Amino acid sequence: MLQHSRQSLTSRQQRQLWQQRRRMHQTRRAMRKQLVQQTQHRAPSKHLRAPSPSPQTKKSQGISRKPAQRNSSAPKSPIRSTRPRTKTHSSSWGWFVYLTRLAIVGSGVAAIAGTALTVFDPTPNSSSSGSPSISSALAPIPLKSVSTINSEPAVKPKNFDTQPDGPQSLFYRWSQEPRMKRLVREGQELSTIKGQIQQWSAAQSELKPAMFFLNPSTGEYLDINGAKSISAASTIKIPVLLAFFEEVDAGTIDLDEPLVMRQDLVASEAGSMQYEPVGTTFSALETAEYMIAISDNTATNMLIDRLGGAKKLNQRFKSWGLKHTAIRNPLPDLEGTNTISPQDMAALMLKLKDDDLLSSTSREQALDILRQTVTNTLLPQGIDKDANIAHKTGDIGSVVGDIGLIDMPNGQHYVAAILVQRPHNDPRAQELIRKISKLTYRTFRKQEPSIATPATTSDN
Repeated sequence: MLQHSRQSLTSRQQRQLWQQRRRMHQTRRAMRKQLVQQTQHRAPSKHLRAPSPSPQTKKSQGISRKPAQRNSSAPKSPIRSTRPRTKTHSSSWGWFVYLTRLAIVGSGVAAIAGTALTVFDPTPNSSSSGSPSISSALAPIPLKSVSTINSEPAVKPKNFDTQPDGPQSLFYRWSQEPRMKRLVREGQELSTIKGQIQQWSAAQSELKPAMFFLNPSTGEYLDINGAKSISAASTIKIPVLLAFFEEVDAGTIDLDEPLVMRQDLVASEAGSMQYEPVGTTFSALETAEYMIAISDNTATNMLIDRLGGAKKLNQRFKSWGLKHTAIRNPLPDLEGTNTISPQDMAALMLKLKDDDLLSSTSREQALDILRQTVTNTLLPQGIDKDANIAHKTGDIGSVVGDIGLIDMPNGQHYVAAILVQRPHNDPRAQELIRKISKLTYRTFRKQEPSIATPATTSDN
């Protein structure tokens, strides 16, 4: 029977493999940094200007040159005009002209403002019934008599939430709607492969899969129990990682800041930091890399503590729009009290890729760390070698899953979030994830899916 790689690899082997990958990624980051420095060094400085030629040189060359652009920080000398000055008349006539012009401009502004208020007055026409159409909303509103105005109470402005059919309301709802929700509403569900996956699940009724896949370029998506709250296992480390880099962008955490491993933060199960002496210090960046690459539980608890604890992190998750993501207990949380949903994780990976949740530097660092994940036995087994994946797995006895962002060779990308509830350590759950990953990848890449043949790649 197939076994998970964390069971087949020792902690020492995992750490050695991760250290090799870490050195490779550090070399890549150093090369990128050196290239940026060389580019900046070659670029001409904005504050340097070439010496201007002397008047004799200009005369000898017979070429009139424009003066060099003056540094904005240098004091400006007054420019003398060669035109003869005209005598100014400080008389009452000048004041009269000025006041006349001011009155004309004021009348024009008042007319424009009055027209705008008439057109966009939120008070509905009393003669209309039902929801106002676009044409009726833009039509002039007839004047009311003085007695009517005095007898009616003041009309409150429109509330966008209570006017779902108005054009302003539609724009407000569109602009405030989460991007993933809008993509799903306007996209197309992959009903064919959804039926195939449901057949697979029905044949193994002990397995309870929940998943959400989305290609933002085409709007195609797959949703099977995507809004279901499920035990997170180690996939809870993804939102912790993004919260960490959000604090880095805010300047409250430095990547080289030392973090001390306290006794109350040491966790068993996954990771190698638990074997270090209490009081050992690690840099903040190194701790984040341990948390993702080898799924170190001690590193996760250290970062949760540095970010203010579970309560503050849960408030941050809600501010991101995550509905089912919550930390209730420190890692390893073998009872599965920490929760996520596939839709929550897919939305978060979409934010990481496309939105402004993080700066460009932090976004690349977070993706780089997610690409160092040692356990590649689930989603990566269903994609081609020329595809690229940034992901994080989770595995406790009752649940196994994988959350990832896959860049395809065709220039498109998609987010994938899948978890399977199972009998304790049932390896069929891993096999099902690999089959679903292969099916969705080939569908998104527009290849002919081979849904009849199950995946045969074993864990390693």
